[in-house]
Amino acid sequence: MLKHYSFRKRRRLELYFRCISACSEEWMLNNYYVAYEFGVIDRYIRKGLIKHTLEQWGITNASELKSKIDWLLRDGVRADYNRKHACLAALTEQGRSRFLESVKDEADFEKWGVVHKCLHQLPSGNVVAYDGAWAILLARVGLALSFLTKNEAWEIKLKAAGMLQKTYRSWNEFNVGYLCGAYFSQKKPGISASYTLLPLHNLMSHSSLLYKKALWNMDLLPDQAG
Repeated sequence: MLKHYSFRKRRRLELYFRCISACSEEWMLNNYYVAYEFGVIDRYIRKGLIKHTLEQWGITNASELKSKIDWLLRDGVRADYNRKHACLAALTEQGRSRFLESVKDEADFEKWGVVHKCLHQLPSGNVVAYDGAWAILLARVGLALSFLTKNEAWEIKLKAAGMLQKTYRSWNEFNVGYLCGAYFSQKKPGISASYTLLPLHNLMSHSSLLYKKALWNMDLLPDQAG
């Protein structure tokens, strides 16, 4: 797969993938990991983000990492979110209020609350942004730890990016989808202002990178015949 892409095209797409996964990087060096990929130093010395990511997803080996990525690409968080969104979207405002009152004692009440609050911000109810961004970040981590080959990691990134491009029309739409999925997936689900401080927010607000070098509808096809 990789051999069909020129060096220049690979560099551009890797930057694009890093921008997509930036919203998943809750770490002190997150801006650094938008500009640069994980390297030897990150694997053996500066393990902060890699270690944090593995612990967050309960991953200890290559098999578990691949299984988690498969789940993110197949169903992910969006499967449960979409079911709850479809249920609430079919009701009137009064109907939704009555429904939420009826499930207030259930274990996933907070998740219902997130979906309800995000109905107007995300009319499609599709939070594949969350699944896709994490699939790409896990692919980057997997490559750094030799859990994945270069070709395996590349195919995962391409598949995730393709899913995202088919769902969202811009970085802004992608960001909204990710935030709704993130609020929904927290250990204690709920709307949190902390996610607005993630690197993607900074890129959208204070950088021209997304509008000059990492355009949303980046061409994912190879530029060389194989």
